[in-house]
Amino acid sequence: HCQPRQKFFVTMLFSERFWRVTAIAIALALGVCGVAGDCSQLDSDNTVIPCAHDIKAAPYAEWAHHHWVWLDHGGNGQDDCLNLVKDYKAHNITVGAVDIDSTWETGFNNFIVDTNKYPNASAMVEEFHSMGVRVIFWITSMIDVDSSNYQEGYDKEYYVKNILGKQGKVKWWHGTGSMLDYTNPDAVDWWHKQMDLVLDLGIDGWKCDGTDPYILEFIEPSGYNGSISWHEYSDMYYGDFFDYTRKKLGDDRLIMSRPVDAEGPLFVRFSPRRVMLSGWVGDQDDTFDGLKGALLRYFQSAWSNYANFGSDIGGYRTPQKPRTAELLIRWAQLGAFSPLMENGGGGEHRPWAVDPSRAAELTNIYRTFVDIHYAMIPYLLSVGSNALDNNSSSITPLAKHDNLIDDLIDKFAPDSYCYLLGPQILFCPALDNGTDVAAKFPTYGKWQNKFNSSHVFNGEGQRVNLNVPLFEAAAFVQMSTILPLNSTFPFPGVALHPSTPSKALTALVIEPSTKGHATQVRTSTSSHGQGIGHQLSYTATQNIIELSASAHPHTPVTWYLTKLSSTPKRVVATQLSGHEVCPIITSDEKAPSNGCVAIKTTDGAIQVIVPEHTTGAHVLIEL
Repeated sequence: HCQPRQKFFVTMLFSERFWRVTAIAIALALGVCGVAGDCSQLDSDNTVIPCAHDIKAAPYAEWAHHHWVWLDHGGNGQDDCLNLVKDYKAHNITVGAVDIDSTWETGFNNFIVDTNKYPNASAMVEEFHSMGVRVIFWITSMIDVDSSNYQEGYDKEYYVKNILGKQGKVKWWHGTGSMLDYTNPDAVDWWHKQMDLVLDLGIDGWKCDGTDPYILEFIEPSGYNGSISWHEYSDMYYGDFFDYTRKKLGDDRLIMSRPVDAEGPLFVRFSPRRVMLSGWVGDQDDTFDGLKGALLRYFQSAWSNYANFGSDIGGYRTPQKPRTAELLIRWAQLGAFSPLMENGGGGEHRPWAVDPSRAAELTNIYRTFVDIHYAMIPYLLSVGSNALDNNSSSITPLAKHDNLIDDLIDKFAPDSYCYLLGPQILFCPALDNGTDVAAKFPTYGKWQNKFNSSHVFNGEGQRVNLNVPLFEAAAFVQMSTILPLNSTFPFPGVALHPSTPSKALTALVIEPSTKGHATQVRTSTSSHGQGIGHQLSYTATQNIIELSASAHPHTPVTWYLTKLSSTPKRVVATQLSGHEVCPIITSDEKAPSNGCVAIKTTDGAIQVIVPEHTTGAHVLIEL
C-alpha cells in the first residue's frame, strides 16, 4: 500500500546504488589492517551497515587533543594549580589536562615531591581526576650535584662520560648536573625505581624538557656501551619516559616533548617521532614575532614528519609585560586549530585576567575557540593517528620548502603562514594586532570560511586578503567532504537540534557533490568509542543523496548537510524491520520520541537523526 514516492524509495533501497555504497564502506574498512576495537557484541546479521571491525583503534588517548593549562613553576604549588583549573571551569571553559611545572621536587631530578609546595600530591592528582583532568609532571634526565640522589648515581657510574672518560657535569638552567646513562641497564633500573615514586601517584604522563642537547658539551660523550650521539641519547631519554610510563600505567599515558625547536640560529630535532602524540615547539616571546617563531617551528616539525604538536598560547617568555589581549586571543586561535591546544608560561595567561576591563569579551572569545577545538577531536584523533602510522604530520604548511636555508636557519621567511590541519581544514593565522589576514589556498577543492559561510573560495593556490575581527579566525573547511565532529561542543555553522543524542558523532557535509566522499573515524580504547571506528560515506545525484554510517555499539551518528542544491522532499531510513519515512520538521519543532527524524534549519541545512546506532544507518534524501 505504498504511495508512488514511497515505492520509489523502497526500490532505491535495494538498487545497485545501495549495494555500491555499502560495498564502498566495507571495502574501505577492510583496507585497514591492525588491532581494532571489539565489534563482537554486534551481530552482523542484525545490522543495516556492519560494524567497522577492521578500522584500527587510535594508537593513543584522545586527551592528547584536549585543552591543557599550566602555571610557570607551578605558581605557589598545590592550591594554585588546583585553583587554576577550577577558575577555568568556573568560566565554563573546558580543561582536559594540567602540567605541574618544574620545582615540584626537592631536587633536580630526584622524583621526591616537595611537600612544602605540594603537601598532598596524591590527593591533588585524585582531585584533578575527579574533575576529568589529566595530570602530567615536568621532568628531565638531568641529576643536579646538590640533589639527594646524585652521589649514589655518581658512585655507581650511572652518568654519561665526557671526552676525558669522566662522568660529565654541565651547567643548565636549573643548576649543575650530570645526565643519566641510558645505555647502562643498572642505571635505568635505578632511575625507574625513583620514577615509581611519582607514577604510583597515578599521574598521566610527563613534560620532558629539552636538556638533551647539553650532551654536546661532553665533546665525545660515552656510556656503558661506548660512544653515544646526541640523537641516540634523545631517543633513549624521551623514549624511556614514554615507554616505561605506558608499560606501568597503560597506553593512555602520554609525554609532552619538543619535535623541532631552534638551538641558537639553527633548527634541530629533539624527540623521536613515535612519541610525538602531544608535543610543543618550545619557548617563545609573548609578542607577534614570538607567534611567528612558533609557526616556523610548526613548519619545520611538519616537514620533519612529527605527528601532533602545539605551542604555549601567548608565548612562554615575558619581555612584553603584560602580554596584550589581542596576542593572547590570536594565539588561542592558533592553538584551537592545532593538534594540541595548551596555555601556560610566564606572566598572565588567563583570558579573563589578561585585561580585566575586557574580561567578559575575552573570556567568551577564548571559550568559543576551546569549544571549536573540542568539537574537532574526532577529526584530530583520526588525522593524528593516521599521521603517526604513516610517518607524516597532522599539519601541512602551504609555504614553499625547497632549499637548504629553509631547512636549517631559524629566521627563514615563508611565503605563507597558512597550513592545512589534516586534509580538510585550512587555517591562516593573524600575525599582528590588526584584522588583516593573508590567506593562501591549496591547489584543490572548494573552501568555506566557517565564520562567514558566504565566503567560498576555489583552491587553485589563490591568495586573498581578508578582514578578520578578533572574535573570528581565518579557518576554512573543504566543501563536499565529510568532517567528523563531537556533537557535545558547538562548531561554527552547525546548529544541532536539542533532540540530538548525547555524545553523538556529527558528520558535517557542506554542499554534497556527485563525487561523494567516504572517511574513517578512529577512536581510542580509553574513550567513549572504546577503540571502535566509524565508516561514513555519501553519494549524490541531482535528486538523491545517500548516507551510510556503520553500526557502532556506543556512539550514534547524526548527519548535518548544508548548501543543498534544493529543499529535501522526503527522507527514508533503512531499518531492520523495513523502511521508515523520517518526518521532516523545523528546528523549533519538537522531535518525535522515537524513530528517525529530519530537521530543516533556518539557514537551509538539514540534520538527519537515526537513533538506533547499533544497526548502522542507511538514509536516502530526495531533493
